Amino acid sequence: PPPALRSARPPGLVSSRPGGAAGMSGKRVVAIVPARGGSVSIPLKNIKELAGRPLIDWCIRAALDSGVFAEVYVSTDHDGIAEVAEKSGAKVHRRAAETATSTASTESAMVDFAKAHPDFDVLCLIQATSPLTTPEHFREAFAQYEKVGAESLVTAVRAHRFLWQVDPATGLASAKNYEPVSRPRRQDWEGELIENGAFYFTDKALFDKTQCRLGGKMVLYEMPEHTLVELDSMVDWEIMKSLVTEHGYKGKS
Repeated sequence: PPPALRSARPPGLVSSRPGGAAGMSGKRVVAIVPARGGSVSIPLKNIKELAGRPLIDWCIRAALDSGVFAEVYVSTDHDGIAEVAEKSGAKVHRRAAETATSTASTESAMVDFAKAHPDFDVLCLIQATSPLTTPEHFREAFAQYEKVGAESLVTAVRAHRFLWQVDPATGLASAKNYEPVSRPRRQDWEGELIENGAFYFTDKALFDKTQCRLGGKMVLYEMPEHTLVELDSMVDWEIMKSLVTEHGYKGKS
């Protein structure tokens, strides 16, 4: 990139553009989809209908059809979500109440699951609020994870956006990732890789040690730009209806 840009890529992070093919690793890869019943922004959004299917069904079906996972679990505290998850083909883990509050971290749900189901080599956290993930995304990402011998993987989208910050003390603004005096053209700039929260892979030894989804030798799997949208409001929901109709995985024909 031109000198005007300040790179924010941390050491140890490898970027992979879509295009690989998953290979046979022999590792036992287990997926967990956290889905508590007390969602605040959109009540019971995990099973709310999106383009004719419960939200959680989109990611479950993609995960099952990817061939990457030995098992796909939904971790929930809600009977209705558990019923939908099983109908979609997933197994159900009844998460501890303290991991299903509005203040509980996703990692706490992962720890709760790992203690109950320790038989895995790699744990994959899948977010139900990213229904645009396809089987191919899982296959390509895991292939990249294996290729470089990674310990964890994050998904991201490349966005060409100029970031700013405001000093709360002075009220003055400053650019975070470019120099205004030498504003780069889009074609001259790699852009920023923004975590989209679709899914994560974590090595068991790393997770047991850190209880964190990311760490050690990390790899980044780059997903298409449309997968940056997440479901946090009803505005997002209306946008996503069109996106899943166009780009969502419809299942094996």
